[in-house]
Amino acid sequence: MKFSRKVLLSIAMACIICTTAAVLVSANRVKHFGEQELEEKSQAILSRLVVVQDYIASQGGLNISIDHALKNFPDGHLSKDAKLTILKQVPIFAAMQVGSVGAEEEGYKFRIFSDEPRNKDNAATASELEILKRFEADKTLKDIVEVNDSEVIVYHPVRLVESQGCLSCHGDPKTSPWGNGKDILGHQMENWKDGKLHGAFAIISSKAEIEAAVAKSTWYILGWSAALAVVAMILGYLTLKRPMQALSGIAEKLEEAGTGVSDASTNINSASQSLSESSMSAASSIEETTAATEQMSSMIKLNAEHTVEAKNLAEIAQTKVRDGRTEVENLIQSMNEITKSSKKIEEIITVIDDIAFQTNLLALNAAVEAARAGEQGKGFAVVADAVRSLAQRSATSAKEISGLISESVVKIEEGHKAVKSSESMLTEIVGQIEKLTALNIEISNASTEQSQGVSSINAAINELDGVTQNNALSAQKCAEAAGMLTERSNEMHSMMQELVGIVEGKKAS
Repeated sequence: MKFSRKVLLSIAMACIICTTAAVLVSANRVKHFGEQELEEKSQAILSRLVVVQDYIASQGGLNISIDHALKNFPDGHLSKDAKLTILKQVPIFAAMQVGSVGAEEEGYKFRIFSDEPRNKDNAATASELEILKRFEADKTLKDIVEVNDSEVIVYHPVRLVESQGCLSCHGDPKTSPWGNGKDILGHQMENWKDGKLHGAFAIISSKAEIEAAVAKSTWYILGWSAALAVVAMILGYLTLKRPMQALSGIAEKLEEAGTGVSDASTNINSASQSLSESSMSAASSIEETTAATEQMSSMIKLNAEHTVEAKNLAEIAQTKVRDGRTEVENLIQSMNEITKSSKKIEEIITVIDDIAFQTNLLALNAAVEAARAGEQGKGFAVVADAVRSLAQRSATSAKEISGLISESVVKIEEGHKAVKSSESMLTEIVGQIEKLTALNIEISNASTEQSQGVSSINAAINELDGVTQNNALSAQKCAEAAGMLTERSNEMHSMMQELVGIVEGKKAS
């Protein structure tokens, strides 16, 4: 069914609902106001009866009628006219007469009932006894209203009032006008007291007129509602004709746009998923690169620390080598002095050797001269022989010392050459160590700069890693948003199809 027909059907249903509601509400209100009016009317009648009671009592006619009857009928046998004359002066009887006269013309029934009636027709029914019990239980209760399907009943209590002469008939039997315990009309007096509940008035109003009014208002509302519903249908059709045609065109365009949005959102979702996967892969690679650069940075820092330590050791070695070269120079100088001293010793030994030779010659000459002297020269010969022996030993020792000194000189010369060679080697070593120290300094500076550069690279990679992580998160959120967009676009596409189906009255494809 097309949407326009649904709208017209909705207008018709709304009219039916509103008409039904109007009928129910009006019927209920008419019924309520009718019942209220009947209740007020009944209370007005009861108020009128109370006024009549008070008026008749204020006239004082009852006592006059009683005195007249006692005078005219001393035997106690009153005529009907006399009894009627007395009853007309009784306030409650007068109220009963006023309530009964014209009751049918005014649309109600009047009834008086009692649980102890003198007239059996006024005996209370079971429901009326319940009413009397309620009045008896609550002295302040003025009226009771009962509403059933066909009637509205208003009850009013009737109590004995001494000032209205009620006890003249229902009071103490000792006050009997005839002296036999009976009232003026010949009924037995009940010895009731002032204020006793004697019975109740009931105004019974029929609801037939209310039902008729409800039916009349119902048909009146139905007639007008039907006419207005037809007018509303016609106006609705004329009003909705052009907008529904425009809405139909818009719905078709929306369906096309929804299809395009759904396709685009699907493509966006696919691209977002791919971007998210690429971002996650890039983030993982950057994390691995970051770990590698951090490890390389730590190794470079360690190498820089080692190069600094090597530089320090090289500087210490350079200092030690310089000190060693100074010691070698001092050793060379000492060797030169030893060589000079050895030469001087050699010269001295040569002198000693010459002295030993000369001494030996002198000892030999002395021995020759001692031999020439004979016995006299034997002692001198012994001395000369000892001197010669000493001279020979001195010469031998001098030769040995000379040999040793010559060997020492040779060895000192060799040591001097070795020291000279060591000096040149130490000089070269000092030069190499100085070059090594310079290289270590350059390596240390380069390592420090490299460490700083790697730290900068590491910081940049960390920053790039953070950016990549953020990009990955953004890509993931974008993928989630794209997925949500796809879901929403699919929902919108479905709703567009449903809207088209509603407008065109077709099932959604």
